[in-house]
Amino acid sequence: MCERTADQVTRRTYSMKSTRCLPKCVCAFVVSVVFIVGGFVLPFIWPVILKYLIESNMVLMPTSHAFDIWRKFPTAFPIDFYFFNWTNPEDVYNSSVKMKFREMGPYRYSETKEKADIVWNKNGTVSFRHLKFWYENREKGNINDEITTVNPVALSAAYSARTWGYLIRQGLSLSLSSMSPTVHITRSVSEMLFTGYKDPLITLARSLPFLSGSLPPWDKFGWFYTRNGSAHYEGIFNMGTGINSTFGRLYSWNYWTQTPYYEGSCAMVNGSAGEFFTKLDNKSISFFSPDLCRTMTLRYSGQSVVNNILGNKYVVDSYMLDNGTIFPENRCFCNGECVPSGLVNVSSCRFGSPSFASLPHFYQADAYYTDSIEGVRPEKSKHEFFLTLEPTTGIPLEVSARLQINLLMQPDSGISLYKGVPKVFVPILWFEQKIRIPDGEAFKLRLLLNLPVICTAFGIILVFAGVIVVSLLVYKICTMNLCGKRKEKLLYADQSIPLKMDRSLEIVKKI
Repeated sequence: MCERTADQVTRRTYSMKSTRCLPKCVCAFVVSVVFIVGGFVLPFIWPVILKYLIESNMVLMPTSHAFDIWRKFPTAFPIDFYFFNWTNPEDVYNSSVKMKFREMGPYRYSETKEKADIVWNKNGTVSFRHLKFWYENREKGNINDEITTVNPVALSAAYSARTWGYLIRQGLSLSLSSMSPTVHITRSVSEMLFTGYKDPLITLARSLPFLSGSLPPWDKFGWFYTRNGSAHYEGIFNMGTGINSTFGRLYSWNYWTQTPYYEGSCAMVNGSAGEFFTKLDNKSISFFSPDLCRTMTLRYSGQSVVNNILGNKYVVDSYMLDNGTIFPENRCFCNGECVPSGLVNVSSCRFGSPSFASLPHFYQADAYYTDSIEGVRPEKSKHEFFLTLEPTTGIPLEVSARLQINLLMQPDSGISLYKGVPKVFVPILWFEQKIRIPDGEAFKLRLLLNLPVICTAFGIILVFAGVIVVSLLVYKICTMNLCGKRKEKLLYADQSIPLKMDRSLEIVKKI
């Protein structure tokens, strides 16, 4: 009886241990299968994950990640100005002597950008204005330096009056001779840029009723006068948010889908608003420039590495700067004054002044411009306008925005001040703003772009882990170490000895 009881106890102990170990075995097996399957599947689903992460950030709304940065840039960006100092104004009427210039600068300012008057529209677009501030940065240049250049106010007045009647032109000629006796002026950098300076011609023009509708609303002149702290200078923009609209696309500017400053397709408001770029290709990108009142097209020039990130580089080249001389489709950019390739006519966009934009030192322009003056030396490394974008996300990696302002001076027999002057596109100033993706943001972007490698590596690790677990299970089963069989045998032996001893004692007692 006692032997049967001991055997039953032993079997029960063995059965309990087996039952207790079984869930652990099943759990380990299931985990290993999940690891192996997940390891094989993960590398194939990373494109879906990456697409979701990118598209989830390609929407602009008050709660989106991009909104805070878009609404107000967290840091100020340096912007450098360079002036062309006219060194021989006394020779302006001497046709045998070229105008000579010496570049002065850089004069550095810090620029902050934010959005104002933000309105979310029901059609999936957002309307806003640019609010910019410029602060003097004393790292480079002294803004009290004086610059000699052509008189922009007198030159603009003469240019605007070229189609006026004889009597009115004679009146203007007398006014210019008495109020601005020379074709040049000398002013400080500060006055030429943001502070502005008084000019008697502006005061006179503002008092004439027939000019009231065609004059800029300024009491002083400066190339960036009234822009500092103004939310109205660049106009109002309407951009797609990505909700029922194309993310980052500019739909209208100042409520126009076509500007009144150019003709035909050249007047179209299209491209990016200048901050978000999607659907990149290896051909070109476009964005709208309020300073030029037109769309700028940058063409693909190759790949470039920025902070260990491979990007597509787009540059302003002869196509963007042409007005039909090389590319017939660009003839509508002539704007009434077809000049050799390399300059953009923005006169109608700038209150009828003879203003033309180009790259610094007439880089990428016809040799006509550099041959007519002295002191300009175009160089690609210093004067190229380019934008490098990460092709998957469209995030800007590096920007080098450079533009030059020029004024056309030409002889005018009806205006005595400009009788006998040469026809020259006079370089006034150029500026550059270089921006590079911060190291912290570059690290996050690299992490996102390396998601395929990370997923593949993690998948391999999961497969190996699953294989190891399965191997251990097989090994345990084969060596009888699983579920503690050896321990149970020892336990049976330990229990059987005392039971037999107890039986012997019972026999002795009976005797």
